[in-house]
Amino acid sequence: MQTPDKIVLEHAGALGDFFLAWPVFLSVLRHFPGIPAHFAVRPSLAGYLSPLATPCPPEIRRGLDARFQGNGWPDVLQNVLVVRPGLAARPPGVQAPQFLFLHGVVPGSAASPRDLYKDALARCGIAFAADYRETFQALFGRPGPHGDTVLLFPGAGHADKGWPLARFEALASLLTRNGLRPVFVLGPAELERGVAPLAGETLAPASVEALSAALRAARCVIGPDCGPLHLAGLHGVAGVALFGPTAPRQWGPQGLAIVTADLPCSPCVGVTSGEFAAACPRPLPCLAGIAVDTVWEQAQEVLALG
Repeated sequence: MQTPDKIVLEHAGALGDFFLAWPVFLSVLRHFPGIPAHFAVRPSLAGYLSPLATPCPPEIRRGLDARFQGNGWPDVLQNVLVVRPGLAARPPGVQAPQFLFLHGVVPGSAASPRDLYKDALARCGIAFAADYRETFQALFGRPGPHGDTVLLFPGAGHADKGWPLARFEALASLLTRNGLRPVFVLGPAELERGVAPLAGETLAPASVEALSAALRAARCVIGPDCGPLHLAGLHGVAGVALFGPTAPRQWGPQGLAIVTADLPCSPCVGVTSGEFAAACPRPLPCLAGIAVDTVWEQAQEVLALG
């Protein structure tokens, strides 16, 4: 691959997708040491690229927007490598060789985005940064539990990926009876949907950095296939991830234990950006079938290792 004059690290996906893509950015910048790099991501996630790059200057940002206007690759982006890890769909109309779009999902395959990104980088002659978790922790912090807090994540970006709230409440009672401090973490989606326990302590982090601090201070995290658990995995925080319609091999957070209901029909979907499992009741049996005692047993193992 030709050495560019500048690099733009671009991402437009959700929280979990961004953290799955973070190793790509580290790998590309290591491959091109000393090349000026900028980022174009959601403002809430900019802090996780600021040690590696700087915000896009206005003229480059305008060039990124102009790509979709049908006038070809903008002059301001000549010899600028734009790196965009995505999922299945490449943005239409952008075919320039300077646009490195990396597919994180292949239809019909349960390969993880991490593996797909690694393979795509290799085809470009770029070595994957195998130490990305260690580097992430050096930049953004390692686990430092305070007390016996266990963070519970009752929701996910897609409502059908969440474990039933009543199960979480029963788990919280078990944790309390065993001397632990359960705290329900409510993100924007949960607050909008009104997903909150009837009783118990709650936390609504005001930023991703505040979420990060809460994760690193916890002894353990428990939740469904959701973005915060991917951030916990990058930080090296212990935890339990509850999977139903999605594949743990594809979407499992690194370093976390996995619990499923082990139904033969699960997993049934690769990307949960739309409707799926239309014939199934809600909550989905693959999640409702996960017993509280099963999660508690797995949590005990995780806590004993922590």
